[in-house]
Amino acid sequence: MSLSSLDAALRTNRESGQPLPSVWQSLTDATAVFRRPQLVVIASAPGVGKSALALNLAVRSGSSCIYFSADSGPGTQLVRTVSILTGRETGVVQKAMESGYPFTEELRPVRNIWWEFDAGPSLDLIDRSVTAHGYLGAYPDMTIIDNLMNVDAEGESEAKAHKDTLLFGLELARSRNMCVIVLAHLIGEYEDGITPPPLSALMNKIGKIPEMVLTLYNLENPLGGSELGVAIVKNRDGIADAAARYGVSLRKDLSRMTIEDLNNGGLIAA
Repeated sequence: MSLSSLDAALRTNRESGQPLPSVWQSLTDATAVFRRPQLVVIASAPGVGKSALALNLAVRSGSSCIYFSADSGPGTQLVRTVSILTGRETGVVQKAMESGYPFTEELRPVRNIWWEFDAGPSLDLIDRSVTAHGYLGAYPDMTIIDNLMNVDAEGESEAKAHKDTLLFGLELARSRNMCVIVLAHLIGEYEDGITPPPLSALMNKIGKIPEMVLTLYNLENPLGGSELGVAIVKNRDGIADAAARYGVSLRKDLSRMTIEDLNNGGLIAA
């Protein structure tokens, strides 16, 4: 490597590693920071809130984003996004949408999010979409793939396809200096949505590839209300515990698609 290449590498290193704007201070305090260039996996049982967490990050961070929504169509994401922006229940937003209300003003703050609703996006489609965003002058701050099961990676097996997708996401993050977030499922014994899922609970043992892995589960609140447990099971840039004994709890109201910090900070450490 020449001296000029080393100099370029140093410049690149200074420009990378930048955190995205914080949405949850409790996660930031617990050292779980979404940053570029980084591959992050968020995993949970169905219905716990991984898509809600990812969408809140995209909407509330103000970051430029491409959201590959293979798991949910445009109508669903419109309702969820408006609910996050306005605090209205999804049922109320759904009725307004069916009545023909356009939500033009409500959606103005999220014009920095671009959507792809292909039900089975290929790796080539993901790459071409990110490249197309680059023609606007810059690659996005983050890309969200919702979810790993839907990506058409053409592997010899499901496990190989998942591994190839994550390796592709890792290279995409580093080559385009952005945060790539992939949503994933868990193995069966952790699909109750209550048991804190360790790193080993990720389907097809994909935990070795990403820089950060968050696993989600439902927490009981003795004072009422719903809480989302976020276990930090891998974190190359901070604190983690592979057995899911370290993380935070967040206030969750999926009827309004809101996920917020708790007043007490919500730190969980066993």
